[in-house]
Amino acid sequence: MWRSPAIGLLVAGLALVSALLTGCFASPPQIVALQPARGSVGVAADAPIAVQFDRSVAVDTVAGRFAVKPRIAGCDLDAAFRAPPGAGCRVVWQAGDTRFLLEHTGAVLSPDTTYTFTLRGGFSDPAGSVNSIDHRWDIRSAAAPQVRDTDPADGATDVPIEAPLAVSFSEPMDEATTVRGIHLDPPGPDVRIVRNSRDRSRFALVPGAVLRPGTNYTLTVDMSATDEHRQPLVSALETRFTTGGLAAAPHALILARRAGEGATEIRIAAIAPARASTAGSPPLLLAAPRCGSAVGCGAAAAGSPLYTYVAAALSPDARRLAVVEQDRTVAATPPLTVVLDAARGAVLTSLPGATLPAWSPDGEVLAFARGAAVRLYRPGSDQVTALPAGDPLVAPPAWSRDGEQLVLDAGGAGAVEHVELADAIVGARFALPGLAGASTAPVISPDGSRLALFVPGETGAGTWLIGLGANAAPPRLLDATLTPIGWAGAGTLVAISRSALGTPSLVRVSIAGDVQIPVAHGPSAGALSTVVVAASGRQLAYLARDATGAQQVIVENADGSGAQTITDFTAGLEAAAVLLSG
Repeated sequence: MWRSPAIGLLVAGLALVSALLTGCFASPPQIVALQPARGSVGVAADAPIAVQFDRSVAVDTVAGRFAVKPRIAGCDLDAAFRAPPGAGCRVVWQAGDTRFLLEHTGAVLSPDTTYTFTLRGGFSDPAGSVNSIDHRWDIRSAAAPQVRDTDPADGATDVPIEAPLAVSFSEPMDEATTVRGIHLDPPGPDVRIVRNSRDRSRFALVPGAVLRPGTNYTLTVDMSATDEHRQPLVSALETRFTTGGLAAAPHALILARRAGEGATEIRIAAIAPARASTAGSPPLLLAAPRCGSAVGCGAAAAGSPLYTYVAAALSPDARRLAVVEQDRTVAATPPLTVVLDAARGAVLTSLPGATLPAWSPDGEVLAFARGAAVRLYRPGSDQVTALPAGDPLVAPPAWSRDGEQLVLDAGGAGAVEHVELADAIVGARFALPGLAGASTAPVISPDGSRLALFVPGETGAGTWLIGLGANAAPPRLLDATLTPIGWAGAGTLVAISRSALGTPSLVRVSIAGDVQIPVAHGPSAGALSTVVVAASGRQLAYLARDATGAQQVIVENADGSGAQTITDFTAGLEAAAVLLSG
């Protein structure tokens, strides 16, 4: 079809004008998102600052136009656009140059400060469309972390020497810088500082051994400690406190050993109130010395212990400790029981040949065995008296609540194991009323009203109950499948259930109706022999092997609640036994 040349020129001209108009009036790039958002408060000190555009922008048109007031200490924003990876302050472009990110982990925001960011007009997209408007927005940084409290508090006195110390902060704290920023003076022995795994704002100081009694300590937290966003503390802190002795509370005594040796360490943990959850093992109370001679020390080889710990007993008031030691330098040496001031380690007396120590409820009398005799040591008067002669003991005596009666598990070589009673006041020793013959494993209820014991044999075997004192009653068989271990109250027995149809297990038993309830988190069948129950009936403890095969100590309430692994033995050390006081 024929077209006039004039019309063709007109169409071409309109197309050119249209193209020119489209270029002149194209929309400039826009900021569509800010992070943190405009007006944000409580912004973390190391939070990255992000600016999001609706399209790609020309990178070189942004550099030099981005600013902040007040300036971020240690961060040059112009240089940040050229900074290499790993720099403490740098700008990173993302998502096809549609977003830039100011990373400033090495130049954190000052605390509780309002920052005004500006992106001046003049930046453009690659096609040359220019945004000529200045953009401004404010954010406010978070407050600096501070120490919320310490345990013990500033000025505290009579602080238990075995208690872990704690520092709590207002924010979750960086572990490395905070550990370096916490100090104890005078330095505790092998103090470890551990962040709580469930509450990252709480740190515990766990001494490797008990602190010095009657000593002034200073706990310092430096400003070098930072929160998880690298913000330093608002100010340093000093807490001063004075130690006393051991806490007047029930404790777990842990005998620890290395492979091929007897127990060479005694560690201690208060268990009421529950020990703070910390990593690591309780502090060291006693450690056996080792042979420092290259040629050995008598029967003890070089590097081996000079003696080992056979048993230990802590008085209920935690003032005195009885430790049975076995000399390893001379073969066949009789054991020695040493009675110590528990906090200071001062020796009160030594009892040659003494074994099986047990403290009275008031901590004023120590019952122990020496050969076939049962003796009583009174630290207050430094006197030792003897009960009438009888069969030797096979287990530590059990005291009645009033401290007058003793229950004796006797037998020894060539004798039938049986349970007897003794009176510590008048010095008498007599048979159980109404129950003759073999018996073992006696345990007294916390109120002293009942005695439970195990009778072996084919006839009448099982756990029997006997009323004591004002509650005296004829013996009665409770259950043929039970072996008593302790009491969880006046009416509840803790026992091993040995049903012929199942695996032995730990149970709580109502003595009114022989109702048995399995103990939650109880030990495996192989560890049932390690279970001990506190005289108060409130806690029990036992040994359990961890994934590495090392024996650790578990403590829980007698009802099976609140189970805690209180040791973390490694490097060849493990628990050999656990004993509960109080």
